[in-house]
Amino acid sequence: MALTPKAFGVLRYLVEHAGRLVTQDELLEELWPAIYVNPGVVRKYILEIRRALGDRPDALMFIETLPKRGYQFVAPVIDESAAGTSSAAGTNRILGREPQLAELCLYLSRAQRSERQIVFITGELGIGKTALGDEFQRRARVDAPGIRIACGQCVEGYGGTEPYYAVLEALGQLCRGSEGESVVRILAQQAPAWLAQFPLLVNGKQGEPLQRQILGATRERMLREIGDVMETITSERPLLLVLENLHWAEPSTVDFISAMARRRASAKFMLTATYRTTDVRLAKHPLEAVKQDLLVHQLCHETALQPLQEVDVAEYLDIELKGATVPEGLAGLIYRRTEGNPLFIVAFLKHMQDRGLIAVENGSWQITSLKKVDREVPENLRRMIELRIEGLSEQEQQVLEMASLEGVGRFRFSVFSRAPIIDLEPEAFEEICETLYRRHRIIIPAGSAEFPDGSVSPCYEFVHALYRQVCSQRIAPQRRAQLHRRMGEWAEVHWEHLDESATVMAIHFEEAGDWPRAVKYLRLAAQTAGRRFEPQQAADILKHALELVKRLPEEEGAEYQITILEELAGIYIAWIRKATGS
Repeated sequence: MALTPKAFGVLRYLVEHAGRLVTQDELLEELWPAIYVNPGVVRKYILEIRRALGDRPDALMFIETLPKRGYQFVAPVIDESAAGTSSAAGTNRILGREPQLAELCLYLSRAQRSERQIVFITGELGIGKTALGDEFQRRARVDAPGIRIACGQCVEGYGGTEPYYAVLEALGQLCRGSEGESVVRILAQQAPAWLAQFPLLVNGKQGEPLQRQILGATRERMLREIGDVMETITSERPLLLVLENLHWAEPSTVDFISAMARRRASAKFMLTATYRTTDVRLAKHPLEAVKQDLLVHQLCHETALQPLQEVDVAEYLDIELKGATVPEGLAGLIYRRTEGNPLFIVAFLKHMQDRGLIAVENGSWQITSLKKVDREVPENLRRMIELRIEGLSEQEQQVLEMASLEGVGRFRFSVFSRAPIIDLEPEAFEEICETLYRRHRIIIPAGSAEFPDGSVSPCYEFVHALYRQVCSQRIAPQRRAQLHRRMGEWAEVHWEHLDESATVMAIHFEEAGDWPRAVKYLRLAAQTAGRRFEPQQAADILKHALELVKRLPEEEGAEYQITILEELAGIYIAWIRKATGS
C-alpha cells in the first residue's frame, strides 16, 4: 500500500511503541526534530494511515485516538526478528542480489580497517535499491558487532530545500540513540554549528555560548566540522551512514558526500547512498558530476542494479508459494509482463492471487486464466501510472494515446507516422515526446526509422510495457477505433512493401472494425509467413481471418471463407508433403 515517507515514519514509530500511549509532542519531536511543525500535520498523517489500513471510525482495528492525549497502536504486533539473528543471517530475503551484497560486505570489511568507503546504489524506480540497502544493514549488524547505523532520506519538495536534510535526520538518530549523550558532547566540542540545528538537545547553560560560537558560520566551516565529528565518532567503532533518495537531495547534501569522500584521515566510516539514475541524469543534478569525479579518482564505488532474470522470478515464486508446485510457464509469464522489475513482480503475483487468476488445485498452483493475466494490470501499479498520466497536459496525453495504439511490450513508434493522425506537425510531436522523456520519463528514445521517400523519423518507446498498456486502456472505444482507422489509412498511402507490415495493418483495421481490410491484410501476412517457411504461423493467421469473416455480411463472407479455406488447405497439404517426403 502506498504511504508518503512521513506517514510511514509515523506508522513505524507507533508500531515500534505498540500498546502504549504516544503523545503528539513525542511524534513531533521524533519525526520533526528541531523544526517547528503545525501540530495539525500529525492528524493529517494519522488520517492517511487509517485510510491505507482500512481503519473505520466505527471499528478501529489499528490506531486508537486518545482525545487530547495522543495515539496508540492497538493491533497485535509480531516481532519477526525474535526468531534469532543467526537463523536470519542465513536467509536470502532478497533474490538475485548476492553479488551486490557480497560487494557491499567487502566494502564494509575495508571500513572496519579504517578505510573510509563511499558507495552509490543506483537504478530505476522499483528496482530494489532500498531492499538491497535494508538487507545489507541486517547483515552488517551480524558481521560487524557494535556497528552504529544511522539513516536519513531526502523527501521530494521539502528534502530538496532544507540544507543537509537527510544528514541532519541521520545525525539526529545518533543523538537520540543509546550513546546519544557522547555524540552530543562531540558535537558541542567540534561542531557547534551542527548542534545548533537541534535546539531540543541543547540545555539552558549551553544556549548562549553556543550562539556566540556559531556567529559567522559558513558552508565550508560546517563541512569541516561534520568531517571532524565523523572521524571522532568512528575512531573506535564503525559507522554505517545510509542516505536514501538522493535524486531529491539539495546541493549541500551532495557537498557533504564529496567532502567525506575526499578527506584523507582514516575512519571506520561507510556511506551508502541510493538514487534513481535517470532522475539524476535528466535533471542534470549536481550529484551525477560529483559521482563521476569521485569514480575517476577512485574515491567511491557504484553498485548499479539491473532487472532480475527469469530464474530469480522462479525462485521468488517457489518461496512465496511455500513449496507448492509452481505452474509451468508462470515464471516466464510474470517475467515478460514485469521485465524483471522487483516492485512489479511482487505486485503482479499479489494481483493474481487476489483476483483468483492462480489457485490451488490438488495441492499445486494452477493458472486459471492466461488471457486475464495478459490483459490486466495490478490495481496499485495501474493507479500509480495513471496518476503520472493525469498530471500531463491534454496534448501530452494525446501523444501517449497515439504511442500506445498497437504492438506488444514497450512498442517502438515513429514520430512521422503518428503526428499527422492527431493533426500535429512532426516537429511539435517530437518536442512533446522529448518532454515526456526528459521531464516525465514515460517514453525513451529508440533510434530512428527511414521512410520510402528517404526521410528519417525519430523513434521512441515506453519505458516499460505496463505504461503502454495503461495508456492504451484509457482510450475510449469509439476514439480508439477512429485512431486505428486513420493509422491504417495513413500507412496505406505512405508505406511501401505492405506485405512486410501486413500484421500491423491487420491490427489497425481490426481495431477499427473494418473487417474486409483486416481480412485482406491477414491473408497477406499469412502469405508472407508461408514464404518464410513458417506454416504453423501462416495457418494460425488464416484461422484468425476465418473468425473475422463471420462478422461480414453472409454473401460477402461466404466468398472470403471459401478463398481462405483453400489457402489453408494448401498450407496443410504442403506441410504433410514435407513431413512425409512425398
